[in-house]
Formats: sequence, structure tokens, C-alpha cells
Amino acid sequence: MWQREFIHGRRFKGQEGQSLVETALTLPLLLGIGFNIINWGYLWFMVLALSAAPRMGVQYATQGGAAGKATAPPTATVRDLVWENVTHAVHGATTSTVAVQVCSSAKGVDSTTHIAQCDQFGPAYAFPAPAADPEQPVYVLDRVDVEYTVTPIIPGTAFTVILPPNLKFHRQVSMRSLY
Repeated sequence: MWQREFIHGRRFKGQEGQSLVETALTLPLLLGIGFNIINWGYLWFMVLALSAAPRMGVQYATQGGAAGKATAPPTATVRDLVWENVTHAVHGATTSTVAVQVCSSAKGVDSTTHIAQCDQFGPAYAFPAPAADPEQPVYVLDRVDVEYTVTPIIPGTAFTVILPPNLKFHRQVSMRSLY
């Protein structure tokens, strides 16, 4: 009786490696899904980090920089603040990989269009032209643009399904100048 139960509970001949084959087929799929989820989370981290830098830069430019100053800071000072934010938040970002454009009333304002003049720093990038304030000439818009090429944290063809390699991310923030 005991032998009969043992024989019936046994696997059929030829099924000894079935679980190994199933694991070999599903493991690459599960790893691909897991690594793509990691790349997706990295993309959202990049969106947050690269959105905060121009916002802080334009706030600094429009509010006069350091406390107690009654003039707008120069564009190079705003650029340094933006670069500092991006390079400290994003691993691998340097001043040679992050393009920054600062349009500020401190640089000057075009007398016919009432648009703040711009300085571009870092690698060449074709930033869109700044717009005039809807209530010009009373107000002038200060603007900061940041452009960075995001590369996946886990490279490879199978792991870049969600986040394509060399995705360009551009963020632009405009605010009315106090000066």
C-alpha cells in the first residue's frame, strides 16, 4: 500500500527539468519588467529634479537675489544657481551637459517688444523665443530654461522600453520681474 501511494505521487518520466525550463523562460521577462520599473522611477525623479532648478533660478532673478538688494541679479549668478541645483541633484550632470538660458530684465529689455534679453550657457540648444508679458510694458517676464539629456540608469535595449536612451528634457519657467 505504501509503495502504491509513493508511485502515484511521483512525477511522470521526462518532467524533472520542467521547473528549470519555466524559470529560464520567465526570469528574463521578470527582470526586464523590474528594471524598466526602476528606469520609470528614475525618469520621475529626473522630472522633479529638473523642474525645481529653473523655478528656483527664476524666483531668484525676479525677487532680486540676496535679501536687501534692490536690483536684479546678473544672468551669470542665476545660471550658477541653476547649475548648482541640477548638478547636485542629478548624478552625472555637469555644467557641460546642462544647457541653461536666462532671460532677465537685468540683461536688458528690448524697447519695441518689451521682452527681456537672454544669455545662453552650456551646450548649444535651440531654446524657444521668450514671450512678452500680456500686460506689457508695465511688466516684463523673466525666464529660465533648462535642457538636459536623460540617460537611463540601467542601460540596455531590453531595459529601455519605458525610458528611451538619450531623452531630451526641457523645462521653462517664467515669472514677472519686480524690477
